[in-house]
Formats: sequence, C-alpha cells, structure tokens
Amino acid sequence: MKLFSSLSSWPRWALALLTTTLLALLLGLGVVSEYRGQVPPSTGRTALAQQFEATPAAWLDRPHDVSEVERLLGAGRIAALGVDERRLLVTTRDGERLSAERLPAAGGADPLLARLQAASGEQGFAITRVRLDPRSAGERWTAAVSATMDRVGGLLMVALLAGIGYVVLKQAGGLGGHKTELAEKPDTDFDDVIGAQEAKAALQQVTAFMREPQKYLALGARPPRGVLLEGPPGTGKTLLARALAGEVGAQFIAVDGSHFSSMFYGAGIAKVKELFATARKHAPCIVFIDEFDGIGKRSSGAKVAGGASEENRIINKLLVEMDGFSPSDNVVVIAATNHVGNVDEALKRPGRFDLVARVTLPTLADRAALFGRCLTRVKTDGGVDADALARASAGLSQAEITNVVNRAAVMAAEAGEDLVTAERVHRALEAFQLGGEVSSLKQAFTQTHRERIAFHEGGHALVAHVLGAGRVERVSIEPRGQALGVTFVTRADEVPLYGEQELQARIGMLLAGREAELMVYGNTTSGASDDLKRASELAIEMVSAMGFSSEFGLLSLQGVPDGLIGPHIQERALGEAQQLLARAQAACREVLTRHRPVLDQLADALLDDETVGGERLRTLLDATEAQALAHGPQLRAAFDATPTTPA
Repeated sequence: MKLFSSLSSWPRWALALLTTTLLALLLGLGVVSEYRGQVPPSTGRTALAQQFEATPAAWLDRPHDVSEVERLLGAGRIAALGVDERRLLVTTRDGERLSAERLPAAGGADPLLARLQAASGEQGFAITRVRLDPRSAGERWTAAVSATMDRVGGLLMVALLAGIGYVVLKQAGGLGGHKTELAEKPDTDFDDVIGAQEAKAALQQVTAFMREPQKYLALGARPPRGVLLEGPPGTGKTLLARALAGEVGAQFIAVDGSHFSSMFYGAGIAKVKELFATARKHAPCIVFIDEFDGIGKRSSGAKVAGGASEENRIINKLLVEMDGFSPSDNVVVIAATNHVGNVDEALKRPGRFDLVARVTLPTLADRAALFGRCLTRVKTDGGVDADALARASAGLSQAEITNVVNRAAVMAAEAGEDLVTAERVHRALEAFQLGGEVSSLKQAFTQTHRERIAFHEGGHALVAHVLGAGRVERVSIEPRGQALGVTFVTRADEVPLYGEQELQARIGMLLAGREAELMVYGNTTSGASDDLKRASELAIEMVSAMGFSSEFGLLSLQGVPDGLIGPHIQERALGEAQQLLARAQAACREVLTRHRPVLDQLADALLDDETVGGERLRTLLDATEAQALAHGPQLRAAFDATPTTPA
C-alpha cells in the first residue's frame, strides 16, 4: 500500500516511463526465453551430437545424394555419422563432411538406417542421434521475437481495449470515475450585482439563514432547500449565485444541466449522488446548477424510451437528494434557467425550490450604473456619457452591456488610439443593436443616395423631437444590417404605460422619413417600407386593442372570438386605423413645413459627418423649441382633423 501511495505522487511522465520500462523488460525476458527454447539443450547429449549440432552448416552446405552415403559405407570410409529425422550428416575418414536427405520408407522402417547401425559396429564408426536447426543465430532471434509477439499480441490487444474502455467510462462518469470539484470561494458579494432587486431579496433570506441557522431552527423554521432563478440570458444569474456564496463564506460548486447526462446507464444517477455527497461534506455549500431546464421533464406512459427512462431516474434521484437535506446540512441549491416552463413541476414545488425569483433585464438606472462600472475598467477620455448610453440601450442585458464596452475598447485598440471615446462606445452599441459593423453597401452609395437618406433620417429626428415621441439621441446615415440609416429615439422612462398622444407621435415619427422625401424630392422610395409596416401595426393595435377607438369604444377586438369578427368589423377597424395614419401624416407635413430650415441643417450635418449626436444634435434640434412651444397646440390639433383624401 505504501508503494502505491508513493507512486500516486509521481509525475505522469515518470509513471509513463516506469511503465514503458517494465513492459520492455518483460518483453525482452520473453524473447530470451523463446530463443533458449529453440536451442537444443546440451544436457544428456553426447559429445559427438553436440559437435554436429554446434556447426551444422559445415555438413548441410555440402548436400549429396543418399547413394553417395551408401558408396562411402561400402568403401568403409565413414568415420562418424549423425542422424536426425530428415538428414544424415557424414564425416569421412579423410575429414570430408557432407549431408544427405533421408528417403521416407513405407511402414516407417528405414533399410539404410538399419544397415548403417549394423555397419557401425563392424567398421568402427560412431553413430548418434542429433537435433539440427539450420537457421543462423540472427534468424533464431528473429523467430523468437516473432513468436513472443504472436504470443503476447492478443494479451496486449485485450489490455489496450480494456484501458480505452476504462478511460471512456471514467470520462463519462461511469465506474465512479467522475469527481465533483469545488470552485474557489467567490470573493463576490451582493454589492457587485447591479439591479436584480427581486432576486437579491429572495437570496437575502437564504443569506440570513446560512449565517445564523440556529436562530431560525430554534423557532422551528425550516431551512431553504433551493432557489430557482428564472430570466433572460445574460442577466447575471451566475453572478447572483456566486455573490450568495461570497456573502456567507460558503464553498461553491458549479455544474450545468447536461452535467448529469451520460452515455452509460446509471452514470447520471451516480453523478447526482456524488454531487450532493460532496456538498454535504464541505458545508456550508452553495450548489449552482446552470441551464437547469437541461435536466428536462419526466416522461409518463406505458412505453418510455431508454433515454427518457434514464432522465426520469436522474430527476427522481435529484428529488430524493433534495428531500434528504437535514436542517443541519447547510446546503442550498441555486438553479438558473431561461426556460422555466421546461423544468419538471415536482422540482419547482416548495420543499425543493422554496423560492422562485425572476431576474429581469436592467432598468434605465441599472444600465447607467452598469455602463459606469464597465467604463472604469477601460481607459476613456472622460467624455463618455453613461446616462446617454443607458437611454439608448433599452433591452440590453448585463452581459450585452459588458460586451459593448469591451467591443469599443477593441475598436479603439485596432485604430491605434490610446483612449476609448464616446464615439467608439456609441459605434459599438450601434453595431450590436443593428446587427454588425458598417455594411459594405456604403461603398455603393452615390451622393444622391446619401442626400436622400440624410433627409429621410433627418425627417425622423425632427418630427420625433417636435411631436414629443421621445428624446433623439443619435442620427446616422451609415448602413448597418438591413438598415440604410438609423435614428435613435429613447423614452424618458421605461414604465410600460403609453398615452394616446405619445403613440400618435410615434406614428408620426415613423411616417416622417417618407414625408421628408416627398417634400424634398416630390417622390419617395421603398426605403420607407419598414416604417410603414411598423406604423400600420401600431395604428391597428391602438384601434383594436388599446381602447383608442371611436368606432369600437371599450371593445377590444383581441377579446372577441375569431368567428364573430366578420369582414365588416375588419373593414371598420382598418378604416379607422387608416384615418389615424392620415392624421399623423398631416402632422408630419406641418412639422416639416414649419421647420424646413432645421431639416436642411440636419441633412447637411449628416452629409458632412454621417453620424450626428450629443451636443451638436441638441443644438440643431433646440432651434425648433420656440416654434414648438408657439405652434404645438396647432400641431397636436392636426391629429384631430381627418383629411378627406390622404396622400
């Protein structure tokens, strides 16, 4: 045992060298043994036989016919004779050496051999039995090696296959080969997690219990077994689990749902058992299972496939292990999933996962804090506005914000810049939101194309600002993804409550690009097709579902069965939506007509720099403030006047 314990501490290369040396030694001993078995033994052999067997080539190299042996026998010239199963070795009285093949005789009797034996006494020559090997020493060594390899080759093949099978089983977790490893104790705490207030509150309960379990046990309170974190990808579920472990100073084990899968029957159950045994051994411990939905749901029915049956057994074992927590175990399971509907109901019930917390996307304030933190990790010029970035990044997760800032740093490094500027961060954000870097289509733009796109995007920005559709953050005529240009407009807040006036302003903003083209060029292009689609969808939603309809009043068509919505209802809904679009079109034209100089200035700025934002954009749009205050009521009133013939 001491020997094996000592060997286990050797480096792998040393163990491999030792194993190779031992195998080579054993193989060499086998070859030597085989060679010795081919050499005739000297024990019990006569001196004459040993003389023949030592150098048989001296006789075998001079073959003769058997009749020559009979002639020498008749002449009495034979001095010594060696006989083996196939040959006769003859030494004459003159010292000549020769050999002859023995002829097989019927019935096994050999008359020549009988005569030779009788004549040996009469003529006085010696005769002896010999065992001949005509091969040289090198040939015998080669034969010995070949025989040894043939003998051990099968055994080596069996050993190799057994070794490969053992490695595969060990990698797959079979034969008890898988070992759950503890991660380093996290140094993260809840202060490092921005946002996720609901999840933090749920985990704070776990924190309090793990810090002072006796306080709760004394009152008969049951310890939490698990917390299920549910939310979109990249919202910080793993970070929350690590923060919990850091808060209470607990050990941390991280696996994912596919960890329990295996190609070998029963290996997944062994992994579950070993995981929880390790957690109990190192309590207090946080077991984090990411992608928890990967474990799946149990299948029911008379016929369950083999894979589904194994999944059932894994889930059942997981249920048993979580039910087996005692109050003193101080082990908590934190599971994370993006698809909570795919988690088995038995796992979600209280007593296993006592708390279910939703991790939401960061709010406006959270995004500003996240940008602020990420920007401290890179070298900036100090001019990056985290609040503006937060307003322009609605819907981004923590991971996506981190990626945007890192991408900006990479872009600055590739350009040979020493600092990350606000322009770089905004470009990285645009690339993320619009699906890539500036398209190669930009090279195909003529000046006419650029001017038309500039007036189109300028129209969006101008109308959005005047009608109050939101805050215009940035305008660009660089093509990215499917967009030939883009206007970023953000809301003052992200509360999902929209007033009728705001929605009307949004429709006007969507139509403004097309109306600007019509005003400047007298015609429009297909570039407004997506704007028209979105504006029509919003108008129909307002009329049919949001209650902003004079035709249907409080009736929401989404609550009406399809069978009751006939063509006449659809016609009335589409007609009112078209009227809403026509009023928005009239308001667009009013704004663009009154502020045509600002539209021209926006287009010129875009043609010069391709992207306009920040203070420069604010200065251009603020030129409309006085007119917007003076004529705002008239512009709003444009929504109430329905043109008889919409353009």
